[in-house]
Amino acid sequence: MCPSPASPRPVPQAPTPPSTDAPPRPQWGMLLTGLLAGLLLSGGALLVWDRPSPPPIAIQLPPTALPALDPLLPAPASPTPAPVVVHVAGAVRQPGVYTLPAGARVVNALEAAGGLSPDADAVAVNQAEALWDGAQVYVPRLADGATPPVIGVSGESRAATVALPESGAGLINVNSATAEELETLPGIGPSKAQAIIANRPYASVDDLDRVPGIGPATLEQLRPLVTVQ
Repeated sequence: MCPSPASPRPVPQAPTPPSTDAPPRPQWGMLLTGLLAGLLLSGGALLVWDRPSPPPIAIQLPPTALPALDPLLPAPASPTPAPVVVHVAGAVRQPGVYTLPAGARVVNALEAAGGLSPDADAVAVNQAEALWDGAQVYVPRLADGATPPVIGVSGESRAATVALPESGAGLINVNSATAEELETLPGIGPSKAQAIIANRPYASVDDLDRVPGIGPATLEQLRPLVTVQ
């Protein structure tokens, strides 16, 4: 018998030396940097979010300059003067109360009353005198005698030119005169005439000051024209 060939022997392997490489370490520096960056971004976002809104900005517009007046244009119209209301009494054709335009004169009032009556003493009244609201124009009669015109009394209660009768002639008795006769007096209209009648009797002319609407100025106008006898 032939001998069996010998089995190969396993070759012993040298032991693997332990690895000298250390396991990877986490990158702590990068992690901290990222964490700090995130915290800063979050804090900045919170600051921006919580910051109050700034107040609105008010824009002041420059004042508008007034347009210059064109010298070629007409000037603005002034207010139209109000008309005047006057009482015309005495020797005229149509005694009464008339409304006249501003700037009217006694002659205009006489024309509105129909003109002078035939027995009027025309020279006793200044027909060129200017009128005002509330004035009274009294025209005396020739039968009253020659009487010069009297200058109107100044002030708010002034009357237009009034001719005074001679002493004792043509005086109106305030204790017995009718309302129509009283209305011929300067400054006396229908309402004051009724007030004079309502406050009778009068012991003297000075007692007229108790009549509503008759003040010192009106009383001075009436004094030479009236009597209580």
